[in-house]
Amino acid sequence: MMATRFYPVLVLPDTTAAAQKSDIRQRALAGLPTGAAVLILVGAFVCYQYVALHVRLLEWRQLRQGASAQAGLAERVTQLEAEFGRLRDLERRVRVVVSLDRTESQPAPLAQGGGDAVTRTALLASLKHQAGRFVEWVNRDLTALGEQLDSRKQNLPEPKTYLERKTALLAATPTILPVKGLITAGYGYRRSPFTGAREFHEGLDIAAPDGTPILATADGIVFFAAPLGGYGNVVVLDHGHGFATFYGHNSTNRVREGQRVHRGEIVAYVGTTGRTTGPHVHYVIYVRAKAANPMKYTGHLKRAVHR
Repeated sequence: MMATRFYPVLVLPDTTAAAQKSDIRQRALAGLPTGAAVLILVGAFVCYQYVALHVRLLEWRQLRQGASAQAGLAERVTQLEAEFGRLRDLERRVRVVVSLDRTESQPAPLAQGGGDAVTRTALLASLKHQAGRFVEWVNRDLTALGEQLDSRKQNLPEPKTYLERKTALLAATPTILPVKGLITAGYGYRRSPFTGAREFHEGLDIAAPDGTPILATADGIVFFAAPLGGYGNVVVLDHGHGFATFYGHNSTNRVREGQRVHRGEIVAYVGTTGRTTGPHVHYVIYVRAKAANPMKYTGHLKRAVHR
């Protein structure tokens, strides 16, 4: 058995104090290099882990920023799609209301599409390099698209006002006949049933049983409701927009002057008052104070409905 060797170590706290002696075993000194190596390895591992953690933190931040950018991009795309959808729907409804859309009856083309050369080039470049460039490019393109959308909306007439004006015009246009019956005399020249002479007939004579309700042919206000010479009991409606209608030979009038009426509302009843050969209604449409052919407006309605 070998004797354990010791190495003396003198410790001098300061110049006045006595030296203190300690003995260190040889084995302890032999283990110092190993301990130092272990400490160095541990330190290196800790440093490596710190650097790796820092790199992962930076990557996570970049991913989070990319996700935020993509989420913002998706939101902008959704908003623009909604705006375009509303604009297309509004434009379609406006065209239908004013009978301008003549393409709805045509079959829609098969769905096709494709990107332009600039878009494909930008996409391929982005895939080869980094997605961030693609996001930036799309953001710029969406900004330009939004500006075009705003410009298009400003160039269109105010939809609500436009629709209200067209709706009011349609409501004021006489588009139905006042009664269902036999048209015994049309608009234009005819031979007078009383004198036999050639005369111009300004409206329609529609024969119907006595007491048949006479309907307003458009929305309007009662301008006149009283007897008027050979026309007997008369109702005149002012519809605005240059339209007025005349209903004569009524047995009785149901409305009074100044009353507002709507299309299809009863204004009088068929009779034989005035100069007449039988129960009927004498119906006239005036456009800017001039008589017009009523069949022109009822025929226009039929074409619009069946288009």
